[in-house]
Amino acid sequence: MSIARTILQTTALSCALALPLHAQEQPAETPVTIWDAISFDNILTLVVQSFIPTLRILADVRYAQIDVDSVRNRIALVGVDVRPFLPYAEADACAITADSLVLSGQPIDRQQGYALNVALEGAVLDFDCLPIEARPVVGMLGVDNIRLDRMTVNVKYDFASGGAMINFGADLDKLAALSGSLDLDYISYRMDLDSEEVMPAAYVNHAQITLEDRGLYAAASRMAPPGMLDPAALEQIIPGAIAEVFADMNGPDARELSTEQEFFINRAVITAKEFVANPSQIIIETSAPNTPVRLGEADLEDPKAMFSKLTPTIGTVPMAIFTGIPAAELKQAIDGLLPTERNLDVGRALLSGVGAPRNTTLGLRLLDPLANEGIADATSLMADAMKGTDPTIAYRLALHASANGKPASLSLLNDLEDQLQLNEMLEVQDIMLGGGGPVASDFASIGDIRRAARGHLLGTTRIRSYRAAYYWASVGAATGDVASAAIRDEIDTIMRLRGATTAWAEVQTSLENGVLRDWVGRDLPAELKK
Repeated sequence: MSIARTILQTTALSCALALPLHAQEQPAETPVTIWDAISFDNILTLVVQSFIPTLRILADVRYAQIDVDSVRNRIALVGVDVRPFLPYAEADACAITADSLVLSGQPIDRQQGYALNVALEGAVLDFDCLPIEARPVVGMLGVDNIRLDRMTVNVKYDFASGGAMINFGADLDKLAALSGSLDLDYISYRMDLDSEEVMPAAYVNHAQITLEDRGLYAAASRMAPPGMLDPAALEQIIPGAIAEVFADMNGPDARELSTEQEFFINRAVITAKEFVANPSQIIIETSAPNTPVRLGEADLEDPKAMFSKLTPTIGTVPMAIFTGIPAAELKQAIDGLLPTERNLDVGRALLSGVGAPRNTTLGLRLLDPLANEGIADATSLMADAMKGTDPTIAYRLALHASANGKPASLSLLNDLEDQLQLNEMLEVQDIMLGGGGPVASDFASIGDIRRAARGHLLGTTRIRSYRAAYYWASVGAATGDVASAAIRDEIDTIMRLRGATTAWAEVQTSLENGVLRDWVGRDLPAELKK
């Protein structure tokens, strides 16, 4: 038996080896075709690579790898090496390298605005890249090559509000970290129709720039004359130096300092003494009493007035520390002892993470009693916080907020409806609308009927309800009102585009029966003639 088994095993192995290699592999390979090259990622990669030769006119550019992700709207260059031509540097003496350079935009599934994000990681600037006149100063700081651990720029523009948020940050190894932010409530570029010239303006909520010491002060202080950094010396040096800067900025016709500028100088002296005693950070930020502050072209021509509008201040601690939620109140919130009148402010801070550490669970717990009382601010905040975790409850809250003067919740309604089935959406609308049918006063005029239909469709003056909107639009259309008929048809289009034509047909039949019943039972033609 052993000899027979050996013969069989040998035969099987021989047959297997005799088979072509591709016959042994499963599944079979798919041959590469021209269509494999036609993808958005490949096309975007080709566009980026075609731009590189243009850069090489200005500098020698090399990179190890390019990574393109069209879904995330992201492009990354890895292992970057740039050697620009500089008249004061020999050949390739100036080298700028980086671990990675990443550019990204708005993900394709988020279309609420524009976004641009730039991140430079692990960058090194050779000492020879510096202008010759700057090298002695940098050398005295004990720096050979300038190392930028990370630099970021983030720009976000919101379509709905017309506002934007701009952030940047740069972290210089063993020197300093510089960061800043600009919160714009609205960016205006209206045109003067007579002159056909654009009148740009920005509405500023807040601006801030922060310099964090990471060794720069220690290096710079070694170069300072003896006694220059003493508190008494700072009180003498700083006011005159900053006053001269402000006077030059104000212009020859307005050299006298404003109250806001004098206040800034006083704060600068205090800040300098605090920083010398404990080198940490210096923060300059706006503190306008009323925001947003409108800045137009005329303000750029009057720096003194612009300074007064923005009211910048300087310190070693951000104002948010002083204007945020005190730790004692947060402890009360955690223990369930916070006074009810503080629930809204503390809850808002906890949900946004501004003024308090973000804690969605605690923030929702504080706002829930207010939402039950029908406070629109609370329902709006809760809807936005819960849109990703519980779309059904978020939709119910957004319905209330939108109908009670919170237009920001209207766009949230539309987004949430894409996540709900038709029956789920209509059920929530019915609950929020409440029981009871139309009463005689609802049919006061054709205009009232049309406004009821439009209000229930939009959801800004009444609870959004596609059932109610369709009912009133059908009644109005029966009177010959063209606008009401258009609303009715618009609802049908909404349902068709949702892919819910069949499910809506059942609801539609019930509503049409109800309209006919009321039309006859209430004798609406006679009522509307009165």
